[in-house]
Amino acid sequence: MDEEENDFLTGENEPFGPSEENNDYSIKQEKFGLGDLLSTLLDLKTLPHIILLMMLSSTLYAFAQIDSLLYFSAIGFISLSFGYAITATATRWDAIFNLVRVNEISSDSWIKSLIMRSIRSWSVPIIISSIIALIISIISSNNDSIKDWVPFGLASLFLVWSIGQGSSFKSSTYAWISSSTKITDSTAREGTLFGAIIGQLIGVVTFSIIIGYGYSSGFEGDNNFKWFGFVIISILLQIVLIFLHSGKLREITLTRGGATLANRWGLISQIFIIWHIASAWRRLIDDPSPITMILEEFVLMLLTVVLAIWALASRNVSKGGKLFTSDNALFWGLSFGFGYAGSIAMISNITNGIGGNNIATTMAIGHIITALTIIILYPIVINKHSRLISIYADELISESKEDSEQKDEFSQKKNNEHGELDIDEIELIDG
Repeated sequence: MDEEENDFLTGENEPFGPSEENNDYSIKQEKFGLGDLLSTLLDLKTLPHIILLMMLSSTLYAFAQIDSLLYFSAIGFISLSFGYAITATATRWDAIFNLVRVNEISSDSWIKSLIMRSIRSWSVPIIISSIIALIISIISSNNDSIKDWVPFGLASLFLVWSIGQGSSFKSSTYAWISSSTKITDSTAREGTLFGAIIGQLIGVVTFSIIIGYGYSSGFEGDNNFKWFGFVIISILLQIVLIFLHSGKLREITLTRGGATLANRWGLISQIFIIWHIASAWRRLIDDPSPITMILEEFVLMLLTVVLAIWALASRNVSKGGKLFTSDNALFWGLSFGFGYAGSIAMISNITNGIGGNNIATTMAIGHIITALTIIILYPIVINKHSRLISIYADELISESKEDSEQKDEFSQKKNNEHGELDIDEIELIDG
């Protein structure tokens, strides 16, 4: 893992820490906010690309469930993912930027014009993807082992996507929480750790009960014990997590800013963990409706892509980078979307060969991995913020000492000047 990837996973060197330019350790505001990203993703000029994602992903997923077409499905997902990644980087040129967008639709024949413009906007990523697919086919044409490893390699990315979802959630959530200047307040706080996180405890317990109550139809029937057990496990998980990191939590909750961070980060991260555990729980012990499951996973995929793009783009834009920008965020999202959908399609085929409810089992594994990732990354935010508060407090103390020394020096200088003046006056009188 290189340094940049490690920074993204752990959250080090993010643009929310101390500013070296002005030596001000206040949290920086986002230059590329979530609202900017959503407006870019929902731009009607690029809507045809989202439609293409839905059509091609559905088709390729169907192909993946047929063993004889699995290899071609894998090539399709891989080539489209790389094709849109290259398209994203190519939008820096005006010709490509204008070509991949739907502009100037004729008012006389609106539908026909929209279709033709949409096809034209697809041309760049489709041509690039076709070239990539051709290269992969030529390389693997005389090598059966490569044909076997292409689907397997894409399936293995499911683990990466699940971990990446937890990592992007951590980065984007901390970015959002850090937009408030309250969390840098180093003013001493009176009270216990329990008093600082009482809001988190109430919120998580309530959310767990609502989830269990809803999925069990009021804790009645055969699902009574199953979902009551889920509520108990969720509450115990929260208690254990707080206990394991109680030392660092007590340390940062000694300040008002630290207490605010601990409460907000704890509440949001725990709710996200419980949601993933509930999704895995339902897929493993219940027989979820296929339509409901597909809709939930579709929403989760969108959330994963949006958070990942926001985490990467906000960092890149704040540093003045050109790789991830507000203009190409959608195309990076489509690249990630094809990769995410492809990994699910491949691993569902593999689990289908093993037997059982393949798609439900696959999704359950992904939810568990994501929940574990957030649990592992939970203390990283606490530790990072503890260092930030400590540095900020040290800077305030240092500045206070400098101001005091300057005042003392100024006062001493005034006294010396006054003393010299008195001596001169005495000499004049004596004379």
